[in-house]
Amino acid sequence: MLVIGVDSGGTFTDSVAVAPDRSLAVGKSLSTPGRPADGVIASITGAADSMGRSVEELLAQASIVAHGTTVGLNALLTGRGARAGLLATSGFEDTLAIARINKAHGLPEELETQATLWEKPPPLLDPSAIRGVMERVDARGEVVTPLDEVAAREAIRSLGAQAVQAIGICLLWSFLNPQHELRLAELVHEELGDAVPVTLSSQLAPRMGEYERMNTVMLNACLVPAVTTYVNDLDAQLRARGFTGSLLIMRSGGGVQPAGQLARRPVETLRSGPVGGLSAARALGRRLGHSNVICTDVGGTSFDVGLIVDGAGQYARRPMIGRYAIASPLVDIESIGTGGGSIAWLDDAAGTLRVGPESAGADPGPVSYRRGGKRPTVTDAAVVLGYVDRLGGELTLDVAAARESIDRQLAAPLGLTVEEAAEGILQVASAQMADLIRSVTIQRGHDPRDFVLYAFGGAAPQYAGRYARELGVAEVIVPPLASVFSAFGATAGELRTSAGLDAPQPFPTPPEWTSLRLVELEGLVREQFQGPLPGTELTIERSLGLRFRRQVHELVLPLPDGELSSEALEAVAAEFIGEYERLFGEGTAYAVAGIELVGLRVEASLPLGVALPERPERSQREPIGVRTAWFDGVPVECPVYDGERIAAEMPVTGPAIFEVPTTTTVVYPGQVATVDMLGTTLLSVQ
Repeated sequence: MLVIGVDSGGTFTDSVAVAPDRSLAVGKSLSTPGRPADGVIASITGAADSMGRSVEELLAQASIVAHGTTVGLNALLTGRGARAGLLATSGFEDTLAIARINKAHGLPEELETQATLWEKPPPLLDPSAIRGVMERVDARGEVVTPLDEVAAREAIRSLGAQAVQAIGICLLWSFLNPQHELRLAELVHEELGDAVPVTLSSQLAPRMGEYERMNTVMLNACLVPAVTTYVNDLDAQLRARGFTGSLLIMRSGGGVQPAGQLARRPVETLRSGPVGGLSAARALGRRLGHSNVICTDVGGTSFDVGLIVDGAGQYARRPMIGRYAIASPLVDIESIGTGGGSIAWLDDAAGTLRVGPESAGADPGPVSYRRGGKRPTVTDAAVVLGYVDRLGGELTLDVAAARESIDRQLAAPLGLTVEEAAEGILQVASAQMADLIRSVTIQRGHDPRDFVLYAFGGAAPQYAGRYARELGVAEVIVPPLASVFSAFGATAGELRTSAGLDAPQPFPTPPEWTSLRLVELEGLVREQFQGPLPGTELTIERSLGLRFRRQVHELVLPLPDGELSSEALEAVAAEFIGEYERLFGEGTAYAVAGIELVGLRVEASLPLGVALPERPERSQREPIGVRTAWFDGVPVECPVYDGERIAAEMPVTGPAIFEVPTTTTVVYPGQVATVDMLGTTLLSVQ
């Protein structure tokens, strides 16, 4: 089958088309803020052009379009979410305002030691849009106070009078008994009609913790209209051009899901773009034998870092979107505003050079793009130093414009040459990148020297040799398709969905009860696979969360396949104690307190089966040209190699430049680069 992967970033929209014979085609276009679907179509059109086909021909043959999108995240960050209302259990209307989060959590690092500046995150909605409804379900799921439907209708009508565009419903113990939430949803539709979408916590995030659950519900409610509009628009544009297959969206928790399902659950798409890169890195790591990988993605707007440890992606222990704790799983990816389009500026108060977090984005973009940008960026510094002279094979960069902006705004005020100022920009940017990697590795107990560093995104291959050297990492891998790696990851991953149930009680639980709940959850996840790739065999994974009684944090452990017995559950309890002591130290387990079940979870997955092909044998051993580039303050006549045609395994000692149509890899002095049969570039940094 022909599969298309698409990743929409802040600056570029990338696409990768993988044909049944495993041949690849790449499309890259500038993103179109305000009209994101247009950028997707333009990118797919570019991939079709490179295959010698029309976009209609390509889409007519495609079985799947898998898409990582930032539409929901952009709507959240720019305040363009819907006006939403909230229905909560009476007495708990102030849950969002009270919160239960450390006031410093999520604040910039420079504020972490300044307690007088700490403050809670701003509430997700105005208190005037919150209504309490009289009802109560207890901790066993039994109805204590029936739902007051008369008062509930009045509350719903009052929200309607405020012209809310969406409503979230989050009742106290609804994850154990959802009947009151389900009835409230019916009342909303009766009073306000079907045009107002409703988000239920019992369906979206059936988890303990009313604060995290309520945040999740309200983020989702605010984003449903924007994401639904976008998905419908994109789907319509694809089908108008002949697409008859399945549109899938990357999930923040990994994998992809049918677009129609995730349009109703947009909170699960907020980090979907960066997750694609980790998905592709896992697939490539398995092929190259790398089980521990630092994944670094430098795009036009941000620098993203995630880890693969022992072959597995890592999930955030406390999922956060911005400063909001949520109850949906998130692949653990940390980001800062340091990308190719990040603006370099002078901090007048400190008299120092700064980089980011503000970005030039796609419009107007860096000065060298010649699209109206006036402020120098990281990309402009790379242009001045001779590291890159074009983007996407077609966009030739304006060296003179980049030099003039850096000279006027940075070099002259600092008393530096243009090249010195450009070098300073890259030093600052690389230091910020290395600091983020340290926080993701060293601060979490991992030694970066035990990892291979993968560098992808359009700009990472230009700077990876710098920040890897700062970390002591010995090897850097620049994957084939590096600049569109996240788009490829949307096709290299798997269809994945999950269902969970929080049901706190002593553990081990009765095996009959546990087996019945797992069967119910498995039925839910199988339902979601009806549509794309029907009739295929799913991989089912079952797990449960355990904790010691009266503790807060839980450990998630896999459950064995097949029928559960008392002996099997006792073995899981023993495994929990062993894992607890492995993580926190021998003797830390407090078994006399008793073990408590937090919840059950079932995940279903189906690999899409897309893999990188080996490239044809190449024999080019000579550079295709020479370009003046600056290293350590000295201009060097630097050989330029065609990264797609260079002979496999031929070592090239830096300084050197490898060019492929969509990105450039810089081999710094003292480093050695080789390219393998997959087209992977290996940089030996030490």
